[in-house]
Amino acid sequence: MSDPKPRLSPAVFLIPLLSVCMVVTACYYSTSQGSRAGDIRNIVIPLFDNTTVETGIQEDLTDKVIERFLENGEFRIVDLRQADAAIIGVITNLQEESVAFSAGTQAREVRLSIVVDVRFETVDKKEVIWEERQLRTFGDYAIDTGTDSDREPALDTAIERMADEILNQSISGW
Repeated sequence: MSDPKPRLSPAVFLIPLLSVCMVVTACYYSTSQGSRAGDIRNIVIPLFDNTTVETGIQEDLTDKVIERFLENGEFRIVDLRQADAAIIGVITNLQEESVAFSAGTQAREVRLSIVVDVRFETVDKKEVIWEERQLRTFGDYAIDTGTDSDREPALDTAIERMADEILNQSISGW
C-alpha cells in the first residue's frame, strides 16, 4: 500500500485568487458619463474675456476650446438656454521671456506664455465644479527674422495646450 498523496489546503488556492481580485477591482477606472458631477451633458463655452493687449486671442482660444470639446464628445456644446454647465475664462496675461541666448546676450529663443483664469460651473446654481486661477501654458519660438511669423506658431502652440488643459480638467472626474 502506497502513501496517500498529501492534500493541499483550499487556502492555498483561495488566498492568491482573492489577492488577484482585490488588485483588479482596485485598479478599475472608468471614463463613463457616470464619473461626471451630476448629470452634466450639455455645456456652453462663451467667448473668453481678454485683459491683455493681444487682439484676437480670445476668439482663437475660445474656438480651440470648443474644437477640443467637440472632438472629445464627452459633452454636447449648446447655447446658454440648453446648457447644464459653462466654461468661463479670462485671459489675464500674455508674457514673453527669453529662454536661450547666443554667445553674447542676444536672445535666440523666446517662451510665449498664456495665463488664464478658468472655471467650470453649473448654469442654474453657479456651483463651481472646478476652477483654476493662473493656468499657464506656453509655446517657444526661435528668433530668426524678428517678425510675427516667428511668433505665430508659438502662440498657436500655447493656445492648443491651453485648450487641452481645459478639456482634461473638465473630463477628469474632478
